[in-house]
Amino acid sequence: MIEGSAEVRIGKKGFTEETKKEIERHLKEHEVIKIRLLDRSCDRLEVAQLIAKETKSELLDIRGRTFILKKDDSS
Repeated sequence: MIEGSAEVRIGKKGFTEETKKEIERHLKEHEVIKIRLLDRSCDRLEVAQLIAKETKSELLDIRGRTFILKKDDSS
């Protein structure tokens, strides 16, 4: 879908401040980022929406445990 996009994996530590900074850095560099959730116990839609809100980005798509964020042009 988005070849060459940056990818971040979120594991058992969850969405930490370090993860947030990494996502924001990738969004600044690539404008689009693919994020994979490794924790199967979390609500993927809720987590994806939270991360989009916290990083001021747009949630484009969710497929399985992977979702895609796009840099919000209005910010």
